[in-house]
Amino acid sequence: MKALTLFICAVVALAAPMTGDAQSLAPQTRWVNDHGSELVIQSIGPDGQLAGTYSSSLHTFPCRNVAFPVVGWVDGDRITYTIRAKAGSIDCGSVTSWTGYLHDGRLYAEWSLAYFDTATKRPTLNRGTDVYRPK
Repeated sequence: MKALTLFICAVVALAAPMTGDAQSLAPQTRWVNDHGSELVIQSIGPDGQLAGTYSSSLHTFPCRNVAFPVVGWVDGDRITYTIRAKAGSIDCGSVTSWTGYLHDGRLYAEWSLAYFDTATKRPTLNRGTDVYRPK
């Protein structure tokens, strides 16, 4: 019996690191991209509706490090979310949306940013991609 107990303890100890590395699109998870910007998934409803925050750390973004509310959807390993860069007295005059998927513990997302470019005096649309890892 003692040998069986030791065997079970050893199996559990070896399996624990493997489960810690698993990451999913789940409530109370934090994701950071290659630029240091952070997505926090606070909740996911039974229907997949997502709520959380997003803060950009890009030095060119006028509202750097401000956490804006996120709304979106999770469907298995797929995700879409959007921010309006406006909260209280802070207004960055932009909206951004991301669509992506989770693969091998990383979140891959394409983004579209719509804003008014004061230099050109025209509405502008920028697009790109980001890779997020769990934080």
